[in-house]
Amino acid sequence: MKLREKQTLERQNRIIDTAERLIRETGNTNFSVRRLAAESEVSPATPFNLFGSKEAILYSLLLKNLDRFFEEGFSFKKKNPLFHVIEASETAADIFIKDAVFLRPLYQVLLGVTHAEHRPAFMKRTFSYWKMAAESIPGNSCLKEDNINIVAYALMAHFTGLMEMWINFDMSDEEFKAHVVCGTVITVLSFIKPEDQNALLALYEKSKKKISAEP
Repeated sequence: MKLREKQTLERQNRIIDTAERLIRETGNTNFSVRRLAAESEVSPATPFNLFGSKEAILYSLLLKNLDRFFEEGFSFKKKNPLFHVIEASETAADIFIKDAVFLRPLYQVLLGVTHAEHRPAFMKRTFSYWKMAAESIPGNSCLKEDNINIVAYALMAHFTGLMEMWINFDMSDEEFKAHVVCGTVITVLSFIKPEDQNALLALYEKSKKKISAEP
């Protein structure tokens, strides 16, 4: 990598890191690009020159943050692969809950914002997480590629819908996680061998008790 490219990358990373710090300090994404530039120790025009818009900066931060979902989501603690897809979903919920001060305001903005370059990249990266989760289903070799993709999209859509409700304080942390587990069980149950289904149904019933009768 040439020196100029290294300097550009360093400035980009500095701006992204500063954006994360400001979100954590303020609890929102309302800071100005001018303030972001000043605290990143770059000229006021640099964030726009490097990213094009504030939304692009936030999407870049989001993409960077997805790495920990892959790192933690597939570091399975349970030996039985039957529970791995559940664990991947549950861990994703845990990450949001444990880092709500940062992830809630970030996603509040980006769920309603599109970006021609960064949103497709974000969606592709997110889908790959849920595809890996779908591929962890025991006996998934009997599923054709298109069916794995369908399961992955179902898992992704289910989680995203619940995440949006949680982000907007429509459900508690406990209910968010419980709904994630219950929905994941329902989504994958038909792909599980009959002799293994009772174990997942027991997990479903346990999580269901944590869900309120009314939204």
